[in-house]
Amino acid sequence: MTPSLRNEIAFSLLQTYMDRSFEEIRSEVLELDSESQRRLRDEIDRNLESDHTGFHEAKRRSEAVDRGEMKTVDGPEALNRVRKSIAR
Repeated sequence: MTPSLRNEIAFSLLQTYMDRSFEEIRSEVLELDSESQRRLRDEIDRNLESDHTGFHEAKRRSEAVDRGEMKTVDGPEALNRVRKSIAR
């Protein structure tokens, strides 16, 4: 599952459960069998880890740019570079 798809699923679930209280959701989760609870926990962990990793990578790159260790490339130039590398 791609990060983009995971985010779409998470957003959809968030919209579905926005009006529900934590206790209502917790109660439903506790009613699940242990395998379903494990799968849900694993999916939540993967989503949180992905978000956490992406955030730290963006922060690392931003700080590297601020220190002058990394240069930025505008969108059109980046696309041109990708197109050239694919064409090789």
